Amino acid sequence: MPTPTQDLGDFGERVAAAHLEAKGYAIVARNFRVREGEIDIIARDGGTLVFAEVRTRRGGTDGDAALSVNAAKARKLLLAAEWYIERHPEHADAPLRIDVVTVELDRDGLVRAVTHYEDAIRPD
Repeated sequence: MPTPTQDLGDFGERVAAAHLEAKGYAIVARNFRVREGEIDIIARDGGTLVFAEVRTRRGGTDGDAALSVNAAKARKLLLAAEWYIERHPEHADAPLRIDVVTVELDRDGLVRAVTHYEDAIRPD
């Protein structure tokens, strides 16, 4: 049985996926997991393969969710993206990008804002 935190995350991922689709992105996969980490959404933006990290927060101040993607999380995302490409060589030649999508909810759980940060994480 999912925990309230998992339910919140799942809701945020559904909102983020709908937001990306409304912007013209095509969702390729969701919740790609490897030992090193997880990628919430993998999508195509034209010819670019986008790995999207989704952060959902309820009742906080604006921008709190984006701040939770720290250097350790960024490394895990980069490793997971490498694993995805290794397992899906048909995408090996596509330009790659890692984005962050934040979903901010009010205290009642209604969506207050969805913010999409393109190219938010880059390899060193």
